Amino acid sequence: MKLTFTLIVLCFSLELMAQKAGTFDSSFGVDGKALTLSLYCIGVAGQTDGSIIAAGNIWSEDSVGFFAIKYTHDGAIDTSFGINGRAYYSDNAGYAIAMAVQPDNKILVAGYHQEMFEPWYVSIVRFNADGTTDSSFGNNGNVISDPGRVYALAVQPDGKILAEGNDFEKVLTMRFLPDGTPDETFGINGKVENNFSNGGIGYTIAVQPDSKIVIGGRTGTSPFLARYTSSGTLDQSFGSAGKVIYSLSNADITDLTLQVDGKIVAVGSISLMLGDTLNSIVLRSMPDGTLDTGFGDSGINEHKFKTRSGLRSVVLQKDGKIVACGSITDLTGKVVHFLLERYTANGILDSSFINGGYQITTLDYIDAPYSVFLQKDEKIVLGGSSETPQFELEVGIARYNNDNQSKKQIIVQKIKHYIQTHNNPQATTLSNVSIYPNPAQNILHVEGLSSSQKTKLTVVDFNGNVAMSHELRAVSGVYNLNIASLHAGNYMLKIETNGEVVTKQFVKE
Repeated sequence: MKLTFTLIVLCFSLELMAQKAGTFDSSFGVDGKALTLSLYCIGVAGQTDGSIIAAGNIWSEDSVGFFAIKYTHDGAIDTSFGINGRAYYSDNAGYAIAMAVQPDNKILVAGYHQEMFEPWYVSIVRFNADGTTDSSFGNNGNVISDPGRVYALAVQPDGKILAEGNDFEKVLTMRFLPDGTPDETFGINGKVENNFSNGGIGYTIAVQPDSKIVIGGRTGTSPFLARYTSSGTLDQSFGSAGKVIYSLSNADITDLTLQVDGKIVAVGSISLMLGDTLNSIVLRSMPDGTLDTGFGDSGINEHKFKTRSGLRSVVLQKDGKIVACGSITDLTGKVVHFLLERYTANGILDSSFINGGYQITTLDYIDAPYSVFLQKDEKIVLGGSSETPQFELEVGIARYNNDNQSKKQIIVQKIKHYIQTHNNPQATTLSNVSIYPNPAQNILHVEGLSSSQKTKLTVVDFNGNVAMSHELRAVSGVYNLNIASLHAGNYMLKIETNGEVVTKQFVKE
């Protein structure tokens, strides 16, 4: 009873102390930021173990090419990856623009290959999850394909790889088999080219659950969305003959994401005239491509700062809120910094987020973010390129608290600490009990139990509900508790033996 009362008081106190979503996560890097010299970063993404991959360009006197670097969950370089945490592919002519992490944790980096005075050619490199070059992909890890550039990548559930970009005058969409060979079932010899209006560039691509493919970008001076069938033909049920060109001048779509209801959320920038002040835009379309009039201002929200801003990347939270990142200049209009914004599900800046919906971050002298993603605990990670005052290139990463982290996760950590330091110090039989792994997926090992006495194990969720209860006699002091039936979340394990009680907190993944 005393423990329960203490936990209730502690939870209430921590709710009051919880930081606002969008504040820096001090457990990451240095005060929520991580900088790595001498590399130009074009994007970040997460691996399944919670680590972070940044990728981009090597530019030095000795080599030009692609790189990937791995960070641990707390922002330190993971030296077990590649060579001292870094993977390199140098061909002296490769320039990275896009990256993605496959479900198997292999890393794709793409852009273009250009020999001196020669045209651009699509180039894609793949690294294994451990940072070695994947020799099973293309020609010893590299695919050099048709003329053009790649601005975005997506991986289908079947492992096929989609690449989006342009081939000088047309929007270019390509699909490759998992080994890097062109997918002959897509378009013509694995590619589709379209001139939607007046040339065009495809900046973003995503795959719907029905295998249709949505792309976005800029054609002429206007933003567009288009949709293909899985075989690469324009989907006639979308917009006008498979495309929608929105009546916005001097605007573009740089990234998009798909809602579970089929609506499309896209971000970009707009200016009144070429060279004029840029403003961030977020728009949402219905599944058929028409603007969703219930979102923002008739389908579009234009966020006007006093300085130039534009959005580059977008992701959806589980609650439907929209998190986007981009760049914003200072009042001189010359120095750029990270911009993080959050919108409600109906397209309005989220007042529950820091500063009424946005956060501006200075990592170093100049900062340009290119991508945002959410980790499993919904912490927000931004990544891109920074420069020192001496114009040395850096990988720049920042991590921010989110609603779940700033409240629920802080409470969990404090309760865990309380249990470890205040839990039945007179216990002798249970003094050496430990549980592992934590987090756990299917089996939670309880070690240090008495094999000569009966033990009761009770699992309780954070709402006070008993999830399971077992009476047992451990064999060799270890019991394997099957937790596969539990929902993902935080739990207490109450262990009772011979009148002694200890409680352990664990996380079910």
